[in-house]
Amino acid sequence: MPRAGARERITVAVLWLLLAAALVTAPIFLLAEGVDRTHVLRVLESNGVTALLCGTLLAAHGRRQGRSLAWIAPLLVFGMLGLIGWLAWTNGEPVHVNVINFVFVTVLASALLGGRELLLVAAGSAALLCAIALRQSSSTYSGVGEGNLEARFEAIGQFLPTYAVTVAILWLQKRSAARE
Repeated sequence: MPRAGARERITVAVLWLLLAAALVTAPIFLLAEGVDRTHVLRVLESNGVTALLCGTLLAAHGRRQGRSLAWIAPLLVFGMLGLIGWLAWTNGEPVHVNVINFVFVTVLASALLGGRELLLVAAGSAALLCAIALRQSSSTYSGVGEGNLEARFEAIGQFLPTYAVTVAILWLQKRSAARE
């Protein structure tokens, strides 16, 4: 984990980057799938909540007046995990579409948090992804009938091992950097 000052600078840079990305991509997402009420609300939910979270944390950082803001990085990571989890749970898309978002939050945790928090984010992400895969109708997976649990487990088998290896690499790198 970076030193406190370096970690704070990285966190602030990530906050500005996420805020800019949320604001810049909102119009693109709005136009990408056609403008209807449901889609507009979905973009407001994803980009709007991201912008609100980042803006609020940046404002708190600006008002710090000598106080420790060690809570900003965990709040950002776990806030993004909650948002991505909610969006993935409610979007009705196949679980594979959502994996990259959970990888993003895991990388964010690796950059901003300690090893234990990284593992907590990874475990939460893996559990959410598996739950999403298990609750989706099997017809999502290759047109198979409703009762086919095998298709759901196959979906999990397609993303979980790669995700676990990615987490292991991030965790090993974090342990190695801590020893130096």
